[in-house]
Amino acid sequence: MLDRELGSEWEGEDINSAEEKIDEGNGLFLSLSFLVILLFSASMAFIWYMIKPRLIEISPYLYTTAGIAIAVFVFYTLLKYTVTVLSVVTGKNLPPFFNINSPSIVILICQYAIKIGKTFGISIDRIGNSFVNFNNSLMRVIKKGSRNERLLVLLPRCIQNSKCKQKVAEDINNCKDCGKCVITEFKALGKEYRFHINVATGGSLARKMVHKLRPSSILAVACERELVSGIQDTGSIRVLAIPNLRPEGPCKNTTVDMNKVRNVINFIYDNENENLSLEGKVSGTIVEAGARG
Repeated sequence: MLDRELGSEWEGEDINSAEEKIDEGNGLFLSLSFLVILLFSASMAFIWYMIKPRLIEISPYLYTTAGIAIAVFVFYTLLKYTVTVLSVVTGKNLPPFFNINSPSIVILICQYAIKIGKTFGISIDRIGNSFVNFNNSLMRVIKKGSRNERLLVLLPRCIQNSKCKQKVAEDINNCKDCGKCVITEFKALGKEYRFHINVATGGSLARKMVHKLRPSSILAVACERELVSGIQDTGSIRVLAIPNLRPEGPCKNTTVDMNKVRNVINFIYDNENENLSLEGKVSGTIVEAGARG
């Protein structure tokens, strides 16, 4: 995450008084990522074309070794990209023996996709929104939740009502439940599911909380640019991200679709609910059998 205050305006960007809801789906990121892969393959072919004569002059063995190394590297990259995309499209981790648990290639592609998109006049927010949706789909494919899930919910400072004087960044329980922002709903969910909630005032603080709590999953709410930056910083930790809504423009009185929040939380704790249901059925069967005996 960036070392700016989460909820502060981005320098060098046009700030409107209000923003329309962005919902790009996976399509935009998939299109741009495909262009990135094409450019990557063409670049590697060009590099090989340029160094080939010199390698032959030095040693035929060096020429052969370098050729094999470049071919394997390109093939592995293309294979991992293809498997990742197919896994997202089909909703299955394909194939099971190919490890996509680390979304590093997707994160790397995203950086170049943003650069390519900007050359076509596509806004960072649109690309980021599509990337976040793709990342969420990938995280759902990689693994389900578990009974021992350690969830950290990260919220931006701007999600608190601008007129509120309560210091919820220090402790979300300082919220007085006035209902003027969604903090009160997150507070209730935190008590119900027993996960930690942090209203981050900056990228450094958010990273410190991640390092301190070492969660197995993170639910992050922020603008697209913050979410892309945060996903890049968290590495192997599963991050499910929800872009905030900005009815009064960015960085002031933002909100979030709580139905999406509940959907993500239910998914993260899905295995726990399934296991509890199974335990209930087993207990019922044992009681019933005992009664019959």
